[in-house]
Amino acid sequence: MDIKKPFIRSLILASLVPLSFPVVAATEVGKVTFARGVLTGQVGNDSPRILGKGLPLHNGETLNTGSTGFAVIGLDDGTRMTLRPNTSFKIVNVDARKGKENAFMRLFRGGFRAITGFISKRSPDAFRVGTTVATIGIRGTDFDARLCEGTECNEENKSTGKKAQKESKVIGRVALLRGRASAVGVGDKSRRLTTGAAIYEQDQLQTGIKSFAVIAFNDKSRVTMSPGTAFKIQEHHYKPKVPDENNAFFRFLRGGLRFVTGAIGRLNKKSFRVATPTATIGIRGTGFDLACEGECVDKTAALNPLRETTISKLLNYFLKPVYAVSGSGMYARVWSGAIEFQFQGGKLLLENGKAAFLKNGYSKPLIIPGFPVHLRNMGGAPRPDNVEIKDDLFSGSDQQNMDPGLYVNVREGDVAVRGLDGKTINLGKGEASLSSLVGATVRLNFVPPFQKFDKVPAPNQVTPQMKEMLNPFGDQGLGKKKLECRLQ
Repeated sequence: MDIKKPFIRSLILASLVPLSFPVVAATEVGKVTFARGVLTGQVGNDSPRILGKGLPLHNGETLNTGSTGFAVIGLDDGTRMTLRPNTSFKIVNVDARKGKENAFMRLFRGGFRAITGFISKRSPDAFRVGTTVATIGIRGTDFDARLCEGTECNEENKSTGKKAQKESKVIGRVALLRGRASAVGVGDKSRRLTTGAAIYEQDQLQTGIKSFAVIAFNDKSRVTMSPGTAFKIQEHHYKPKVPDENNAFFRFLRGGLRFVTGAIGRLNKKSFRVATPTATIGIRGTGFDLACEGECVDKTAALNPLRETTISKLLNYFLKPVYAVSGSGMYARVWSGAIEFQFQGGKLLLENGKAAFLKNGYSKPLIIPGFPVHLRNMGGAPRPDNVEIKDDLFSGSDQQNMDPGLYVNVREGDVAVRGLDGKTINLGKGEASLSSLVGATVRLNFVPPFQKFDKVPAPNQVTPQMKEMLNPFGDQGLGKKKLECRLQ
């Protein structure tokens, strides 16, 4: 590092300054785990201090990184964040105490890369980051945020030499939720769902015993989940321009479902199926209800997959399905179009206005006058075609110029970005958004290359080997500037 003598004297003096400071009275909420270049911290009107590895961080403290340095910080709840070069970031308030979980930060300049801890997992609305153009709500996730004030992000975007490509794996979103719902995804990872949360292929979705949810899919099909319901999205592929490759296969496990089919069912009827423990149902472009109780219930389906809580374990052990066990089996009724039962030994077409009952996988479905009284209102869950669905749940912008504003992209989990225009964009894995300096918030149909190929490491990428490097930025293409040693 090429440091002149005046710089050395300044650095020595600066390093002694903290020794003369009074003890900071603010609550300690984390520590610096790594710093390259100069990192300063300031609480209120106190004098700024030089920060380094192992030094504490406090509520009310504003952190600043130099133009060629970066830092990794860790908070008490396990959150880890990389503060990018030339960043100003304030820890407004962090409280990791059980039952009082809360985290609020402010990003004034620059950006960060974050992997959040248990605060966002325990309380989905408790972890937020405020900026001048939008507020970011974090729900147990791995994401990046970057404030671009001029042309720097657009220039970085071009310098990557990479083309933006659509990467979203999101196939649906929670359009409406009353009570509690959760999902178990690939790798048996459980997550709590909120309105707007992303849904993926292979998710097993479940509602609580006094809850219901409406799921909207990207082909405009809709599913209402009644209380105490579980179903798995086995497959869901929607390609508007290649209808022969469309496919939707759901596995109904327990409770009650209300379906209205979308483009997949219209473009390729044979590709939309619902499997149950008693039969497979083929769809003819339709709306219908299913209720499953007693012998119909898949015994492997937990009532509530939030397994880490004591109450969920008790619910799974003690509670029976929401619906009564008398007349156990599967009930179906059609209120638009038709469905086809495919059972052992034959098929049965059930048309509009008809209802049927199937006791188990070895019996034939019987046409019945209607649903039993205790099933008729489906636990109070509405028909999905009666629920208003926002048109912009999946639509996004293809703009190529990276205009000034706040860019957020998600690598894992869910983020909600609320702009000055009052619009909230919900982001799932592989999605990004822009909140412009004039207040407009839009979903992007791609992750900007300047974020996807960011040269600044994510907090879990800072290895011991990197810590030994004198200038990690030089080899990562961030320019030819030397590491700066200056107090801002």
